[in-house]
Amino acid sequence: MSSEEQKPIVRFAPSPTGHLHIGGARTALFNYLYAKSKSGIFILRIEDTDRDRSSKEMSEEIIQSLKWLGLNWDKGPYYQSENIHLYRKAAERLLAEKKAYRCFCTSEELKKRQVVDGKTISYMYDRHCLHLTKEEIDGKLENGIPYVVRFLVPEGITKFKDRIHKEVKTQNSEIEDFIILRSDNSATYQLSVVVDDLNMGVTDVIRGDDHISNTFKQIMLFKAMEGKIPKYTHLPLVFGNDKKKLSKRHGETSVLEFKNKGYLPEALITYFSQLSWNPGDTKKVYYLEELSKNFNFGKLSKNSPVFDYDKLLFLNSRAIRNLKPERIADILFEDKKIKEEFENVKISRIFDLIELIKPRMKLINDFIHHFRIYLFGNFKYERRELESLSLKRSIVEYLEAFIIKLFKTDDFSSQNIEIQLRNIAEELEVEAKVLIHPSRFALTGMNVSPSVFDVYSFLGKEESVKRLKNFLNYLKKNVFTH
Repeated sequence: MSSEEQKPIVRFAPSPTGHLHIGGARTALFNYLYAKSKSGIFILRIEDTDRDRSSKEMSEEIIQSLKWLGLNWDKGPYYQSENIHLYRKAAERLLAEKKAYRCFCTSEELKKRQVVDGKTISYMYDRHCLHLTKEEIDGKLENGIPYVVRFLVPEGITKFKDRIHKEVKTQNSEIEDFIILRSDNSATYQLSVVVDDLNMGVTDVIRGDDHISNTFKQIMLFKAMEGKIPKYTHLPLVFGNDKKKLSKRHGETSVLEFKNKGYLPEALITYFSQLSWNPGDTKKVYYLEELSKNFNFGKLSKNSPVFDYDKLLFLNSRAIRNLKPERIADILFEDKKIKEEFENVKISRIFDLIELIKPRMKLINDFIHHFRIYLFGNFKYERRELESLSLKRSIVEYLEAFIIKLFKTDDFSSQNIEIQLRNIAEELEVEAKVLIHPSRFALTGMNVSPSVFDVYSFLGKEESVKRLKNFLNYLKKNVFTH
């Protein structure tokens, strides 16, 4: 970037009518990455002009979601509800310059015009109120008849260059005179966005391509207000595996849902960056600083990406492997109930357990279930899992022999336990796996775990022998009863 080139000013402008979802989070990320890649400014603007649907709770949740993802803004958050006077002033200016006009048509009147010969037709506003005389307008105002302000769409073509879609254009005749000020004097989306973008000096607008139709209207307003038009980048929408717009039916969609289920922010950031962009190695977990350095619009795809929950889960497991035990424990124990449950366990033991099991963890929440198994022995023998082992009655004899061997073992390192198990297997003239698989199930209630020898070592002699004996008693009472 040359010294004369302006540093970009971008904005992420969510509406607090719902949670921060995948598409919005991806948009926020790309705005952030572009701003940081050019040493620009990332603005957070809350578009809360929809009084009926907006809420402070949703605003706060969006803010918390962005913070959790690490998408920290340089300016804001700004709230459109605090700028109502600016939007009204802009509408008054457009009225004075004959670029907008008052419309007194009621919703009932507009509905009637949409019906011809008993059939509903495609209807564009017919500019009925554009032709009112000054006297007619003054009379309606004196009588307190409510009105909206409509923008007078000019003749011609509106076009713009988009970084992804290239040149986009429309015939202005296809756009009706849209409302910029409602009858309650509140601004519509089109007007408030343009006024704010002008006042904030926004240079680049990066958002979903479902906003392309809005862009035509906003460019008209920029021109009408003689403001500099930003550069546009319209990102393709994120689809579910059925190639339809991603929604709740596909699974988790909001950022906080992912957080609560046990995903890490770096996993989400990494995967969101792959939705329409190629950051490099798709199996690598990236952090914001590295993504910012490499971000460029040249690698953006026009095709709608399909959200792959399995890919995200894979990246989350990779992200977990990258974390130190201390960090994982901090995340888990943010929940006071979880912290209380394990407060009597030495933290060093918890760290050791995290190191043991984290290569197999896909979600942060998975640790809790395994903590209970390894630290407290809280598990049941699931009959279906047990049956998959296809145990023979002789396993009782084999495990009893191994227990005797363990009693005599002082060195309970995983290496020595493996030696002892293989020795007893050789003495019994069976393969080592005949003892390995049943003892894993005896220790954990699972058929999959870290190295069973590492599990023995972690549990120690007393606990390992206790669990083996409990398993033997279960087999004698419930499996080999005859």
